Amino acid sequence: MAAITEAKDEPGQPPALTALSLAETAQSKSKEQIITPFDVSGGVDEEGKPKALDYDKLVDSFGARRIDKALLERFEKITGQKPHRMLRRGLVFSHRDLDQILDKYEKGIPFFLYTGRGPSSDSMHVGHTIPFEFT
Repeated sequence: MAAITEAKDEPGQPPALTALSLAETAQSKSKEQIITPFDVSGGVDEEGKPKALDYDKLVDSFGARRIDKALLERFEKITGQKPHRMLRRGLVFSHRDLDQILDKYEKGIPFFLYTGRGPSSDSMHVGHTIPFEFT
């Protein structure tokens, strides 16, 4: 086997290829999902293909809990109304304090909900309709 030497690139010519040059410059295309108030990305696998969002990881990272069938049944039992269709269909899939709200409602203790409906710009968009419809 011949010794591998470091080849110098010549100006105006394609880069020199050696046995190690491709392996040394190859970088993983894999990226983890990013979820912030300003950026949402499902990540990228080793081949550079987009990955779906990992909703369980999302729930865990925000300190939330999944809305399960038992919680929806409790909601209906306590309020006498079916949960909102966004809850029943799983569009709203996690919560942070819904169980505590149901505890207060069940005991007749008043509570307040703050939805953060204030638009962050001078104009509104379709994303603003969710809190309007949901609350």
